[in-house]
Amino acid sequence: MLALKDNQPTLSADVQLWLDTEVARGRLAVIETVEKDHGRIELRRYALSDRIDWLEAKPAWRRLQAVGRVESTRIIGDHASTECRYFLGSFPDRDRFATAVRGHWGIETQQHWGLDVQFGEDACRTRHDHSAENLALIRRVALNMLRHHGPPRDSIRRRKLRAALNDDYRLRLLLGQSSPATA
Repeated sequence: MLALKDNQPTLSADVQLWLDTEVARGRLAVIETVEKDHGRIELRRYALSDRIDWLEAKPAWRRLQAVGRVESTRIIGDHASTECRYFLGSFPDRDRFATAVRGHWGIETQQHWGLDVQFGEDACRTRHDHSAENLALIRRVALNMLRHHGPPRDSIRRRKLRAALNDDYRLRLLLGQSSPATA
């Protein structure tokens, strides 16, 4: 599954219009899931279609077999918000689609949360050329180095501090070597 975003505006608009129309007319079967956790209720409606002959961009996507839509409604207290996301898929199985999208969301959230907590990524206002993407890549590499090397009992925060203060420890991190405390 590949999330459709505004970097493919025509394709995104075509898929969005078609799926929204098909769902509204009841032409696509929908799987609904409800989750209640952390004081909120989340309702998700998954729709997937392998009828894509109408899609002009299909030849550009070699393994494309389906397009999908997820409508997510989040209810917190008296406030409800709904958003729809659209996807291209290489398989036409609706249950697998729901599982893949949910798994992707979990990974994305976990990765983003770690980067924001450890490196304040949301506060970064770098926007010149490709600097934001470059810094994001460096942060992901640094976070992975910190997670996979160093004493297991130490938090990421402690490992960052140790790397900032200890040249030898920082070099071992960069070289992917275990510290003597873990060997």
